[in-house]
This record gives sequence, C-alpha cells and structure tokens, in this order.
Amino acid sequence: MKEKIQDGNFRYFFLKVFVDWAVKSSYRKYQVEGLVNIPSHGYTIWASNHTNALMDALVLLSSTRKQKVFMARADIFRKKSAVKWLTFLKVMPIYRIRDGIEAVKRNDEVIAQATDILMDKVPLVLFPEATHRPRHSLLKLSKGIFHIAGSVYEHSGKEQVYIQPIGIEYGDYFRFRSTVLVRFGEPLDISGLIRENAGEPWPVLMLKLRGMLTERLAGLIAYLPDDEDYDAMWEYVKLKAADRKVFAGTLSKVEAETGRKLNGLMRNQAVDRSLISEVLAMRESEPEAAAELFRKTDSLRLWRIQNGISVFSIADEKGWGKILVKCLMALAGLPYYLFSGLVSSLIWIPTVVILGRVQDDAFYNTARFGTRFGLSIISFIIWCAVYFIFLPWKWALAALILSLPALRYIYGYGSFVRRLLSDLRWKFRKHKAPDYSGVL
Repeated sequence: MKEKIQDGNFRYFFLKVFVDWAVKSSYRKYQVEGLVNIPSHGYTIWASNHTNALMDALVLLSSTRKQKVFMARADIFRKKSAVKWLTFLKVMPIYRIRDGIEAVKRNDEVIAQATDILMDKVPLVLFPEATHRPRHSLLKLSKGIFHIAGSVYEHSGKEQVYIQPIGIEYGDYFRFRSTVLVRFGEPLDISGLIRENAGEPWPVLMLKLRGMLTERLAGLIAYLPDDEDYDAMWEYVKLKAADRKVFAGTLSKVEAETGRKLNGLMRNQAVDRSLISEVLAMRESEPEAAAELFRKTDSLRLWRIQNGISVFSIADEKGWGKILVKCLMALAGLPYYLFSGLVSSLIWIPTVVILGRVQDDAFYNTARFGTRFGLSIISFIIWCAVYFIFLPWKWALAALILSLPALRYIYGYGSFVRRLLSDLRWKFRKHKAPDYSGVL
C-alpha cells in the first residue's frame, strides 16, 4: 500500500524532536495557551493567522506533540527536489488564483486528500489568509478551509467537524530570540452550524463561517484594524505599553474586569488589547483630537526609526546612573561576546550572507532558524575536534561547555547593547524630537 502523507514514520518523529527543541530555543519566551480548547474527538482543522513566514508553521508544529499535516502555497512545490522534502515534512500544496486557472482546478484533488487526512484523525493546519503579512491585523480569509470542512462533514457520519482558531503573537516579527505566544481559542463546531443552517445555500453559509472565524482569530491576537491610521495607532499602543506605570495600571484594570490572573506573555497581550480598545474608542468619540494625536505619534515614529531609538527609551527613560551601570555590564560581558562570536562564526556568517539575499523581511527569522538548524550540529562537531586536538582535555571540556550557549548569548548581548545605544541616543537627541506633547 502506498504511504500517505499523514502516515507516521520513525525518521519524521526523530527529526521533530530536534525541530521542537530548535524552535523553542529560538525564542526568549515560547508560551502556549488554551490547549484545553482543542477538541478531543471528531475531525479538527487548525486555522491560524499568518504573519511570520515559515516560523508560523514551526511554532504550531512545536505547540503539541501530536503529528500534523500542513497546507502551503503551491509555488514552493515547483522543484522536484522540494516536493520530496516537503512531503517528508508533511506539507501539501494548495493552489491559488495566482497559480493559474488550470492549477486551481487541481484543488478538487487537494480537498479529497485533505479529507482523507482528517478522516485519519490527523489535524490539518491551514493559514486561511493565504499569504503572510507582519501586521497585527487580518486579511480576508480564503474559502478553501470551508470547502475542506464541508467535504469532511459529508464523509464524517455522526462525528463532529471543527475548525480550531489559533492566534500567534510575536514580540517582534523581525528580531531573532524575541517572544511568541500561541493561543488556541474556542473551536467552531462546523457540523452543528451546518445542521442549524440546513436551509442556507452553501455559499451563504460560507460567508457566515468566514465572519465567525475572522472574529475568533481577531480575539486571539492584539488585533488592530488595517487602515490609514494603523502605523500611528500601533506606535501609540507600543509607547503606552512601554511605560511601566501605564502597563501596571492597565494590567490591573484588565485583571479586575476579567477576574483572572494573567501570566507571562498573556499579560503583554492583554495590555495591548486594552490600549487598542481605548485608542479606537477615542478615534470614534473624538475624531479631530485623535487625528492630531496620530499625526504627532507618526511623526515621532518616523523620527525615532531614523535615529535608531526604541520606544522603551522614550517611554521608560533611564537616568544616567542606570545607563552607567548598563555600560559597565556591557564592558564586563564583552570578552565572552567576542568568544561567542568566534565559536558561532560557522553559523552567523552564513546567516548574514543569506539575509543579504532575502527580499521579504518576514523571512528573516525563517532564514536565521534554517541556518542555525542546519549548521549547529556541524559547528559543534568541528569545535569539539578543535578543542580536544589542540587543548588538554580539561580545558577542552571547559571550552566546550562555554560554547553551548554562545549563539544565544550573541543575540542577547546584541539586544542589550542595542537598547543601551538607544538610551544614549535618546538622552542626547530628544531635544531634536518632533513635538510629541500629549502622546506620552
């Protein structure tokens, strides 16, 4: 019998263990919430927002131990060599209009295969926005996911069919070793909705399902409408959230309203969502004042980006004493940084070369992950050989132990120094900043 894409094999599960470790160690904090919402029975399609290229699939893959099959855009399957690897990694194509009319006709085969996967009780993961975009908003969802859900319902008998909404929230879309929050929301009971709306034409019901799924996905992220004020509003939210007093006050208010104690990255998201609600309410009730506030905020945003200044330096300005302490800490950590740069050179140098060829910024972390994943074992073996050939075994063992966290330290130290330089730039240049009265 021909092996199906959803069939398990030892090589895949062995690789997944290593991938899961690599994914989770690629983030300073990796947090998964709402696993209890995943249905324990029936057939489940996972649906997530899509903001960070391949990293979205990887963080979902690592969110549970269970095997999954992913659907991805068909153009990455054009090379025969890629098809073999993607199939091994349990990724199958889905065709879009941009792939051509003839290609789209093949989606009937895709839906049949997707149905077969789900009937084997293997979760199928889709990104219904159909393309990635690093924004805290949502694109119009494609209908493919609902066609698959409908097909599974026809074959499901008495078992339920669900769409499981998932929100992925990154601390930063482009910086490596940032944070990621994966939230599983309340599933959509597709079988129940189809039965309740039995008289509705399927195209009409799909529109309803699209609206419901969009609403649930928006409720799992720090959702901001994608309009002409998006950049200014998100900058305003970031500045407010970076202010420790505002953050603490907003968090206390949210926890009091919900009666729930939040932890980790859920706290950050709750504050962002609350501040977004406030700024949207202000735009609705005081449009002229909001327009002036957004103008000032956007002017400050462009100026600080041009000057390499973080929102944290502006909203949480450090005194000279703290800056001096940070300078001393940077000097103390410099020797190990130089050592780390040397022993990690076999990874970060190819990464820099590859990043220079990446045209879409959203692929930066995917490229960083790929080079680290592909070269870390090779680098480790080479340095093991160098240490134990040229050094006494005790010194070699010490050097090897010091080498293990080297790559993480490079990113951590780099982030620390970048913040320090940002604080210094703000101290010396804030008098040149555009008028931001009322923003903070």
